[in-house]
Amino acid sequence: MLELKHISYRVSTPDGEQDILKDISITIPDEKLVVFTGPNGGGKTTLAKVIANTTSAEFTQINATVAGKKDMEEVVKQAQNA
Repeated sequence: MLELKHISYRVSTPDGEQDILKDISITIPDEKLVVFTGPNGGGKTTLAKVIANTTSAEFTQINATVAGKKDMEEVVKQAQNA
């Protein structure tokens, strides 16, 4: 099981500091595929990268609106075989 508690991520911009993730907690059971969905700029990719870097897991970024079904199936297959 992966458990992250109170994760925050802030970046500096020309307009000042901007919170990308703020007080995020998540528990992911072993052997589970997780998909993050939400609006552009919502922190999905940042959260996935934090998890990948924390766990030394492989990170695969895929845009579901651009990728085809075959692309999605390949990513899932690779994850299952890892």
